[in-house]
Amino acid sequence: MKTILIALTTCGFLFSGESTATYRVEGMMCAINCPQKVNDSLNGVDGIKSCKVDFESKTATVVFDDKKIDSDKIAKTIAKGTYYKVMDVNKKETSRSFWDWLFGKS
Repeated sequence: MKTILIALTTCGFLFSGESTATYRVEGMMCAINCPQKVNDSLNGVDGIKSCKVDFESKTATVVFDDKKIDSDKIAKTIAKGTYYKVMDVNKKETSRSFWDWLFGKS
């Protein structure tokens, strides 16, 4: 019984919901204060494990618990706290053609 309990606990840690998302952050103008502002916007947010901002590539890589927070909420939190334009690099934007609009296709 003790062995089964230890095995189940170990499996729980192995399959925890940790995800990584990369965001394009438009509007950063300096290499010191702007990345710090992005980090500060995520400070204390439940589910955020780490955030690494690269000024040169204008990206932020965030490791988070996907059971507590999702990538859209992270992007909105960064944008609200910094007023920068934030886009999830991993998500593809869908574009609709004129014909889709005309014939009501989603």
